Amino acid sequence: MARAIDLDKSKFHLLAVSVAADLAEVKKQGEAISFEAMNAKVLVVRAGAMALGFKPITDFMVELADNTIDLVQDIEYEALTVSHHSVSRLRTANAVKMANKALDLALGNKARYQSEIKAFAGKTVTSDARVVDSVLEHAMKLIRLLKEIAELMMAANAVAASARVEAAALDAHYSRSFAGVSDKLDQCSKTVRDKVNNNIALLEKALNV
Repeated sequence: MARAIDLDKSKFHLLAVSVAADLAEVKKQGEAISFEAMNAKVLVVRAGAMALGFKPITDFMVELADNTIDLVQDIEYEALTVSHHSVSRLRTANAVKMANKALDLALGNKARYQSEIKAFAGKTVTSDARVVDSVLEHAMKLIRLLKEIAELMMAANAVAASARVEAAALDAHYSRSFAGVSDKLDQCSKTVRDKVNNNIALLEKALNV
């Protein structure tokens, strides 16, 4: 059943393209986290036993970066699928308008082929509804994937706070280095979270959810 939403008015096809474009920044930050994780692993080896508490944090950063980049690929697919179906919806919506005009003319002129025209108009409405359902299905999946990244980044912020505590317990040289890693993790995760949450808000507003 098609949901009552004006996809033309919300310019949903353009919004989906905008989301896909923003993912370049998200992927960039994920790669930055991965790079910092590699640096942190080297620091853990150099610092030896005193930095063992930092090893789980570096493992988390690697996993976080990998998961973020994987999610970006899934989101890119969904965003482009939403855009594709939204463009298709522009065509089906136009077909419905034209079919309804033809039906009004047929009824007004008492044309012989009213039943055939009415059947055709019904098919265009059904086709339009099917496309709208596809747009909404993939748009909701897109939102769910974006929320997954947002949740990952919230966890990253919490881990960054723990990392600072671990860094403070080290000697001055390593403390500064590990604190820098913690700050970078916090900065990257906040950048991603802000970008993702903005896209979620725009999508939910367009969908009236």
